[in-house]
Amino acid sequence: MEPVEAVVDVPGRLVDVARARLVVVLAREVGPLIAAGGVRVNGQPGQMNAWVMPGDRLSVGAVEGLVPEGGLLVRYEDDDVLVVEKPAGMHVHPLGPYRTGTLLNQLLGYAGARVDMPWAAWRPHPVHRLDRAVRGLVLVAKRAGIHDVLRAALEAHAIERLYEARVHGVLAADVTIDAPLGRDPMHDYRRAVVPTGQRAVTHVHPVDGSLVRVTLETGRTHQIRVHLAHIGHPIVGDVLYGSDITLPDHTIELRAVRLAFTHPTSGAGIDVSL
Repeated sequence: MEPVEAVVDVPGRLVDVARARLVVVLAREVGPLIAAGGVRVNGQPGQMNAWVMPGDRLSVGAVEGLVPEGGLLVRYEDDDVLVVEKPAGMHVHPLGPYRTGTLLNQLLGYAGARVDMPWAAWRPHPVHRLDRAVRGLVLVAKRAGIHDVLRAALEAHAIERLYEARVHGVLAADVTIDAPLGRDPMHDYRRAVVPTGQRAVTHVHPVDGSLVRVTLETGRTHQIRVHLAHIGHPIVGDVLYGSDITLPDHTIELRAVRLAFTHPTSGAGIDVSL
């Protein structure tokens, strides 16, 4: 098989440029690939910390990696970030047997990679994730540095996330759920309210009948799902946490409907809603 080439457009260390562009290979695996002689610069084996310049040609032979796919739903885009819509029933990242059909597979294809082209214009970095069963907005950085800034904003609660859920029963008034979450001692794959868990705070606002809007102060695994079940209003379709209704493909009636954040380079306010 002939090596597949990419042309350098921004100068930098080979390992950094390759991590940014060789997207079908996991970022942590790019360094070992270079060390093993798997990446060539202008036809010669590349060195990890060697400086590459615009116009240099990078090549790689056959690599085992992720499969780029199409179908991405883009709701906002600029030179630094994307906001995309993940369908319910789809993982954000490849996991276990789910090596294709994930949001990351679609992002790789959108960035320009193909089955026969492992290089792309940029490497997608999802800033957060949604459960497979959940539909909604996901923020994605186009560069590692942008990802680091947005992750810090997320951890500082500076990114607003609004969810809508259809629940069992009807809430009579606003409620704030402040209950620590950890692994369920009876079921390791579930989360539960436990005294030794991490602090978790969820605000719930009734909208119309069984429809509620939810905002988070913290971002724990399954937080909305566990907290709503904890107050006796599990999400419709969420059989893991008490719903008696099963929806197609194990989806649940929970959507991430709004993302608002300060742009990491321009400082502008970005607000995206479904």
